[in-house]
Amino acid sequence: MKKLIRNAFVVSVDPAIGNIDGADILIDGGRIAAIGRRIDAADAEIIDAEGHIASPGFVDTHHHIWQSIIRGITADWSLGDYLAGIRMFIARLYSPEDMYAAQLSGALQAIHAGVTTTADYCHNLNSPDHVEESIRGAKDSGARIVWCYGFNQPPLSNPAFPDFRARADCLVRTARDHFTNRDALVTLGVCPEESGFWPDIESGRAQFEIARTVNARLFWHANSTRNAITGTPNVDAGRAIDAGLLGPDTVLVHMNSATAAEWRQVADCGCHVSITPETEMQMNMGWPVIGQTMTHGINPSVGIDIISNNSADLRFQLRLLLQAQRWAQTADKAGVLSSGVSLSATQALTWGTLNGARALGLDHAIGSLTPGKQADILLHDMRGITTTGWDRSQPEATLLLQCGIDTLATVLVAGKVVKSGGRLVADEATVCRQAEAGNARILDRIRDAGGLRRALDENLRRYIKPSDETGRALYSYS
Repeated sequence: MKKLIRNAFVVSVDPAIGNIDGADILIDGGRIAAIGRRIDAADAEIIDAEGHIASPGFVDTHHHIWQSIIRGITADWSLGDYLAGIRMFIARLYSPEDMYAAQLSGALQAIHAGVTTTADYCHNLNSPDHVEESIRGAKDSGARIVWCYGFNQPPLSNPAFPDFRARADCLVRTARDHFTNRDALVTLGVCPEESGFWPDIESGRAQFEIARTVNARLFWHANSTRNAITGTPNVDAGRAIDAGLLGPDTVLVHMNSATAAEWRQVADCGCHVSITPETEMQMNMGWPVIGQTMTHGINPSVGIDIISNNSADLRFQLRLLLQAQRWAQTADKAGVLSSGVSLSATQALTWGTLNGARALGLDHAIGSLTPGKQADILLHDMRGITTTGWDRSQPEATLLLQCGIDTLATVLVAGKVVKSGGRLVADEATVCRQAEAGNARILDRIRDAGGLRRALDENLRRYIKPSDETGRALYSYS
């Protein structure tokens, strides 16, 4: 059935359309059919948007949704603590049932916050059953997700995937069984291991090649840290580009320690970048790299990263990134009165919508309110105490700096209402019970294994092997 969103203040993020006060949005077959004033559609279901801002759904380009049932556990952790406590310890405690609960609840958290599309970096696939349940949770959520098959594996005494071939074969089966429809809400991506886990460059090449064999987009943690032995940049992206592994189908995540030469290489090969400012700044990965992407003409996008640390609200990441970079670009003139700021809120809103869609290869379908695109739409109710008197001349700034989950009344994904009246349409109570049960199981297993403090102390000591003859730090899950 057709839907007609009536009389909204439209913030389209489409330069050809711009912002329109008092506009209608006609939805037909899950797509935006028309935008304009006084659209005639007598056969459409009416959604009254008087007093609302309509904008495109947010696009999160880096999120480990599987960590949603261990909410906030890393709030005071460093990156070393995270690697030791999550990647080497808690990850191996997840059952397939836990993966389902985490994926479903995490994707619904995203919808509730207005994130209609997420690149889910699922790097805790410890068995074929973990794979199946993770995908089932993603699909049951009703969110638009690029679900990324991960090649990482925590240290397991009897791994279901004993070698690369076993994990690669599972990827091929997964692509065949679940991802033949490229227009589905849940599509396939791949996240290769970080280069520190590669015995050699050919090991990395095999992971990138198998991803392209199944037509998956690539997402890769790169240049997240310095070399633990020498303190110099790891040059992850540079090595991979020299080996011909990266291209326009690749999203590089973090990139905080990249060299100037690498930035030029990344620009030349057409890669995209996902920035996750909150975890990057907390965990001392480095200053968020929005400035480098703009300098080199690279498409920047923004991610939540981990609910084990922070919330699912992408607005906060966008605000933090915007204000941090505003300061960085004038840091040498701190305290000096000036006119204007170096970046606009409109630019920041684009990072979290259309730029994110470009990074995912989905800008033909989402990222702006444009006729022909999927109807992934947010309706913010501006009539409450927190937004009354909002500045109509700067609606993008209002969306980022004044709005929040509390003002987000309605969310549509592909024209389907998934949040209405400020509440999820899904059976939230049942999902919460599943998530609580999963959390309880994980906490019980942590306790039975000796507790987090012991795991952090033991795992961090053995996380980094002695350097090889080149001085490169080698990570170890052994």
